Amino acid sequence: DVIALDYEDKSTTLVEKFFCDGLKGLTSRTCDEYLRQKANTEVYRTNGRKVMSYKNIAYGAHMLALTSYRSLSHYEEVVVKIQNHQEKTLGRTPLDFPMNCVSDELLTDLIEVTIDHRRNILSDIPFTEDAEKQIREEYCTKMKDEKKSCDTDVAAVLALPEWSEFFDNLNKESFEANE
Repeated sequence: DVIALDYEDKSTTLVEKFFCDGLKGLTSRTCDEYLRQKANTEVYRTNGRKVMSYKNIAYGAHMLALTSYRSLSHYEEVVVKIQNHQEKTLGRTPLDFPMNCVSDELLTDLIEVTIDHRRNILSDIPFTEDAEKQIREEYCTKMKDEKKSCDTDVAAVLALPEWSEFFDNLNKESFEANE
């Protein structure tokens, strides 16, 4: 069976609708677990960009021999130091990193496919011009303004002087700690 989820119903998130309504009949444990995690998490994030940016930079730096880590716990320390440098030292967020983003052309195609899908597949739910306008605005806000269709450009980050200096200092700290 195919279950149509009402995209315009803003009473819950689309993710919650999927786990709690879309999977109805399969198991209630999925919905229960989702709601439990959501309730037990101070800020429930469906987009882990913040965490992945720092991890990707740590991994990229390791691959380019800008740093090395000997264990998972040391890797996690490097990730925390990268995050602290970006947020506390530089006063920036993960969204301030250079980014690789989906092209405007592809984004436009995604919007058109979404609207076409909404009109044709969910035809039993009324679809107004305001609903179409809302979809277009939400795509622009989420995908462009909030950079949801972007990923950190690790190579560009690692080429920046402030990050070269950071990894030089990090390596000196590691070297001194091992003496």
